[in-house]
Amino acid sequence: MPESIPFRWPASWADAANLELLKGAPIDCIAGDAPPPFSLGGLPFVRLDKDRPPEGLNLQEGVWPGVVAATRKDTAGGGATGAAWVDSNASVVRLAQLRKPGKMVWLTYTPPAGNTVVPLDGFVKPITEAEAYGAHWVIALDGFFAGQIAKRDEKALGQWQRMMAALRFAQSRRGQRPWEPVAPLTVASTFEGDDKLLSEEFLNLAPRRHLAYRALLASDIGARSFAGQKAVIYLENTPPRGAVLASLLEFAQAGGLLIAPLGTVDSPPEERRSEHSVRRAGKGRVAMPLQKWEDPFTLVDQVHVLLSHREDPVQMWNGADVDAFYVASPNQDRAVARLVPYASGPTLPITLSFRKTYRRARVVTLAGEKAVQPARGQLGTEIAVPEFTDYAEVELED
Repeated sequence: MPESIPFRWPASWADAANLELLKGAPIDCIAGDAPPPFSLGGLPFVRLDKDRPPEGLNLQEGVWPGVVAATRKDTAGGGATGAAWVDSNASVVRLAQLRKPGKMVWLTYTPPAGNTVVPLDGFVKPITEAEAYGAHWVIALDGFFAGQIAKRDEKALGQWQRMMAALRFAQSRRGQRPWEPVAPLTVASTFEGDDKLLSEEFLNLAPRRHLAYRALLASDIGARSFAGQKAVIYLENTPPRGAVLASLLEFAQAGGLLIAPLGTVDSPPEERRSEHSVRRAGKGRVAMPLQKWEDPFTLVDQVHVLLSHREDPVQMWNGADVDAFYVASPNQDRAVARLVPYASGPTLPITLSFRKTYRRARVVTLAGEKAVQPARGQLGTEIAVPEFTDYAEVELED
């Protein structure tokens, strides 16, 4: 099951002849609440029961990805910065992978109902978003799309083939799944209890600020290395104690930045920065909030300032509605920046600047690939990415 590509059989497809659509397609199982009332021709059926998920699977609800519409016509919802607000599943997938490592995440959400109309070309994005973070979307068609395919409408069939092409593209990248995020920040938390909303929203909002992170369960502090990390935020409102505190202070004293709740240390403050009191700890620093953390959006911004934008492993221009998930191979000689756009239609041309120097690069989209020459800019290795739709990635080599 973990490597199976799931498809939710439309309720309106009462004819088994529609199984012909799956011949030669990457889809290899049917999923849902109940199987169709006919033989599936050898395809297995997977019951989507979150309380009793199939072996090796982690079922998560998720949201339809995209820019959130505002109440006024032809406008988008905005955040505190005025940038477009998006619904994303990045944090849902990454947190699920953290809590249950080794299990494949399936996103089980369906197309929005009511008055929301999803254009036919809008069904590729849920696939590419899930696959970019190492998950699968349980592919689900809305009533209109299913009806058009059943009638063998040419445009609908064309979009179906684009979806299958996106799945094949993702399958060709399976070897990159073990690659780790390139990030200077570790976000450590229980992600439970009274701090659940704050910590989960921090992970959800960090990509909006292009703040790269690695997530860590608080229970694993001490068992994991902070090598290569510039900062760790202990995202609980109760100060760490015992062995956890000792491990975090060891990181700070070796030169790192520890961002922790009030009461973590009692040494005198040296400066006030971004609504935090900064104190010396060996070769490093400990930053504690002047007041209890409450607003995750504000906290993401504060942490980014405390860490410094100079530590960003990748910076992006013209990508306000694009998530960049930057991962590297175990020996760091290869890397890929996966670009997931949330607005409809083609993006603007994007420029990425990497702190690390790369000698070779190519831009890969669902439409094709092109070798590009990395340019040395003031901030690092710059890569120009032409406009694209649904998904792109920049593959990099030393």
